[in-house]
Amino acid sequence: MKCISLVVVTLAISLSTQAQVQRKDTSVLLNLPADRSTVARFKAKLVELAMKHPDMQEYAVRKQINKYETNIAGSAWLNHFTAAGNLNEFTIKGNSNNNNNNFQTFYPRYNFGVLIPIGNLIKIPNEVKRTRAEKKLLETQEQGVALNAKALVLQQYEEYAAAKQLYELHLPVLEDVLQQYSQAEEKFRAGDETMPLQMYKESYRLYNAEMGKKVLLEKDLRQAKLKLEEMVGTTLEQVMLML
Repeated sequence: MKCISLVVVTLAISLSTQAQVQRKDTSVLLNLPADRSTVARFKAKLVELAMKHPDMQEYAVRKQINKYETNIAGSAWLNHFTAAGNLNEFTIKGNSNNNNNNFQTFYPRYNFGVLIPIGNLIKIPNEVKRTRAEKKLLETQEQGVALNAKALVLQQYEEYAAAKQLYELHLPVLEDVLQQYSQAEEKFRAGDETMPLQMYKESYRLYNAEMGKKVLLEKDLRQAKLKLEEMVGTTLEQVMLML
């Protein structure tokens, strides 16, 4: 009775696992480009998308802020120029008598002056130089981050491609072990003396071991895909459509 129950259980397990093996997961098994030119365009598109990542856009904002700071520093000279005007009945209506005394009293109508603290002769030019130096520093940092991002994206692409290849290489091995297990199960159910219980259990153990490897390889493949998609800001399926 126990033997029959074991056969029923293992039969159900084998049927479900056969379906799992034969049904390929299209969410991880993408048809990546094979020819070199398409592979090169695919990688270039990945790098292009990585450059549009929000982390990279931060430098565009920081450079814009630096531009405002440079303009403010350069316009600081204007704070030392003054302008004043006289507003009275003579400046509004004009003086019809052309009285020299009134001319001296109410003219000139406008007064201009300049007051520059000596320290600002050094401070303002150096402040402008500082903001310009910060701009160069931001540009250098942006270039470094861009090069690093490019390297990381290409490296992660290789990680994903390798994980995908390892996963695909394991599928035929799993299929072969599954076939051996199915044959062992069929013989065991038929009462074939050449398939004792211990041998049948061993075939099931081997099959389970290969299934465990499949789970781990698929996990690595999914993680590599998700990490690459995080870097480029979209799914690999969408990237394929952009080529």
